Amino acid sequence: MRKYSIIGLLALVSSLFLLGFMQSASIDRKQLREMLVQLGYEVSDLSSEAGKEKYSVKFTTADLNIPVGYEISPSGSYIWMTVNLGEAPKEPSAKCLELLKQNGKVQPTFFYITEAGRLMGALAVENRGVTNAILRQRSEFLIGNIGKTKDVWQK
Repeated sequence: MRKYSIIGLLALVSSLFLLGFMQSASIDRKQLREMLVQLGYEVSDLSSEAGKEKYSVKFTTADLNIPVGYEISPSGSYIWMTVNLGEAPKEPSAKCLELLKQNGKVQPTFFYITEAGRLMGALAVENRGVTNAILRQRSEFLIGNIGKTKDVWQK
């Protein structure tokens, strides 16, 4: 009887380990696109270069159209969600300071300026155990933060 109890316990521990391993698996670029389609989003390909695939989904709120870019980081560790908010201020300004203040309010969403001078809103999602529900929730979180800060970045 004891022998069967030990075997049962080992089977249970092994199953839990495998379940945890499967849930922590990361998704690849193709799976990211498939998940976006499964969520019912209209997906556009921004880049189809192998290893640098990037997708876009347009979200609409009451007063904004927000195209969100989705890509997997080169390391594969993160899913980057980005929103192009237009041209960044050319000189330090009150707008820049206010955007920095907003970073503290909307984190882990954050604002940054690209090398090309574009103002961006972004959210990095750890690429581990991502499900459709998580992807939808994080997308809505980013869109909500972009929407509630529009008075700052639209100035």
